[in-house]
Amino acid sequence: MLRIADLLGCSRTPVHADESSILLLDRPGIEWGDRRQRGFGWIEGEIWRSGPPVAGWKDAARRGLNGLVLEGRKRFLHTSVNGIAPVYWLEEDGATYFASRIDPLVRSARGPLSIDWQAWAATIALRYPVGERTPFEEVRRLPSMVAMRRRRFGGTQIRSETSPWEEAEPRVGVALACERVVEALDVSLEPVEGEVICPLSGGRDSRILFCALARDGRVARAITTSDDEGDTHEEALAEPVAAASGVPHERLLGAPADYMSDWEERARRVEYQFVDHAWLVPVMRRLEGVAAPVPDGFGLDIFFTSGRHFFTPETLDYRAGEKANREMFDLIRRYGRGNQALSPELHAPVESSAREQYLAAARRYEGHPSQAILSLYATRSLRGVSTYATCLLGETAPMLMPGAHNGVVVAALEAAAEEKLDGELYDGVLERLGTPGGMLPSTTDTPRKAVQLPRRWCSPPALEGHRRLLSEGPLAGHVSTELLDWLDAPDGVELSGDLRLGMEAVSMFHAWWRRYRDILREVDARDLLG
Repeated sequence: MLRIADLLGCSRTPVHADESSILLLDRPGIEWGDRRQRGFGWIEGEIWRSGPPVAGWKDAARRGLNGLVLEGRKRFLHTSVNGIAPVYWLEEDGATYFASRIDPLVRSARGPLSIDWQAWAATIALRYPVGERTPFEEVRRLPSMVAMRRRRFGGTQIRSETSPWEEAEPRVGVALACERVVEALDVSLEPVEGEVICPLSGGRDSRILFCALARDGRVARAITTSDDEGDTHEEALAEPVAAASGVPHERLLGAPADYMSDWEERARRVEYQFVDHAWLVPVMRRLEGVAAPVPDGFGLDIFFTSGRHFFTPETLDYRAGEKANREMFDLIRRYGRGNQALSPELHAPVESSAREQYLAAARRYEGHPSQAILSLYATRSLRGVSTYATCLLGETAPMLMPGAHNGVVVAALEAAAEEKLDGELYDGVLERLGTPGGMLPSTTDTPRKAVQLPRRWCSPPALEGHRRLLSEGPLAGHVSTELLDWLDAPDGVELSGDLRLGMEAVSMFHAWWRRYRDILREVDARDLLG
């Protein structure tokens, strides 16, 4: 336990310790109690405020807490309603160990560990693991709104509770939902005093948070980084929004020579669980040491349900149950089939494994009016996208994520998904915020220009780094010849989205394998065939 604490940077002085449980934290614990239960918790993505007494662990979870609960002689761990704070666990020597990061758990384990090939199949095919799986077979991630306890003879037991998000159903129109969302946003942002450095892209998620904070002068500076797609799309759309509120705007750029070190850092910080290139690392470095909370638009796109990237009449037809979930899986896959970067015999097994895992994770929400929204949040958002706010940016600055605040989510879910498809909730919230620049053009309604600037992700240092990563590792003999040919002669030829995603995924897998191969049992890529 002390080894885990040291690797996490926690104090060796327990927040709580008795004969059956121990909790060590890297920050002051949040203590609560009533006549039946006492708790010691921590929070991520929100700011804890004193308010009405916590009425049991489920109330604590709704308010964003994760923690250890003491109920008589019982001891159990619980997660929050949004599940943002990662809680990983493994069993060893008759005990259950948990931590907010995977690395300290596996570095402290006594025996060799096993690769979870199903987790990696989903990561290659979808960009992230699904459900409770992690890259290691022995390590699992707790879902949102669960209680985990250890019984003397039954081992680790996990009980899921109904979430307030599952209890929310469409019952009001978009106009009233907009009012309630703005009220909940104000509550979530109320503790932020000012001097905020606000990441601002060209999209609407970060814009909503910028506008909510800038309308009363709490934003000191807006920062935008290039998304490394060959133009200035994001920066050009963000700058006039900041200027309209008189907020200084800063553009962040990364150097091609630093790309692979940025890439390795990004992969390590997200614990090899989200496939992407290194475009966001300049923001991470800029925020290092920032004291004021940094707002992040995580979750808003899912609960505002705008656009047709993932939400279509077919995916929103919750009466169709599993069929709608299959439609969602196929829609996600249209934006990148990373398994195409592998040799042909692996294409079908990898995709089939990912599909089965997605359907299993989404089954919990079948038949719910917000089936598509809750399923996508529990899979793509929670297991992939959230790692940027919690692990990448969250390692250097305190992050604030109102889009996963219980009040904001419940208010957004009370408007029917079909009524939000064309951006009505976004528009209504921005209009009610009334901040200058809020309704300026965004990425939603502004087409991209053709590639006209050099891109770091396909610069010579980046390609050399990917060649090196792909050439050594368990999948080295199973990389698509088309991808290898492009890496050898990329000039003038655009890499397909499928192969680009697959290149990033297999490179990340090999980077993970190189980092942990000394503690792994034998890894055989043929296991991907099932």
